[in-house]
Amino acid sequence: MRADDITVFPVTDPAATVVSHGHPGLVDTVLVAGRVVKRDGALVGVDLPALKTRLTASRDRVAAAAGVRLDRTWRPRSAPK
Repeated sequence: MRADDITVFPVTDPAATVVSHGHPGLVDTVLVAGRVVKRDGALVGVDLPALKTRLTASRDRVAAAAGVRLDRTWRPRSAPK
């Protein structure tokens, strides 16, 4: 984990810092089965722009199917009485 980030600096108690303030953005490097999947805080081998495009399309399909407007005007309906 990055200990120089302003959200945790200065680290006085490492364990308390991880538990109280740790978040994925502080993780520098991750290995899975010996393979680096995150390095220098960035995912390795992931086309992030393409993934964001797919996620946005998925959100739009789910919202349309549920009748949810994405213009911030949607409000949940009251439950029938």
